[in-house]
Amino acid sequence: MVMAGKASPTVKYFQRQLGDAERTILLTAGRGDMSAGFLEVLEAYRHFYNLGLRPSTPLECISLVIPQAQDNEAL
Repeated sequence: MVMAGKASPTVKYFQRQLGDAERTILLTAGRGDMSAGFLEVLEAYRHFYNLGLRPSTPLECISLVIPQAQDNEAL
C-alpha cells in the first residue's frame, strides 16, 4: 500500500491510492461495495483492538478460530 502522508486526526475526508490487493480486500469485505468494506474493516479492527490487539503487535502472533457453523463464508 502506498501511503501519501500522515492525515490529521481532525480531517473529515482523506484520499489514498489503493493497490489491487487493497481494493480486493475492501470489495471482498463489503461484498462488492468498497465503502461497506471500509466500514467492515474498521469494525473488525475495533473488535480486535478490544480483544487486546495493538498497532505494535506483530500479526504473526495472532490466530483466529472460526466456529464450524460459520466456516462456509471463510475466504
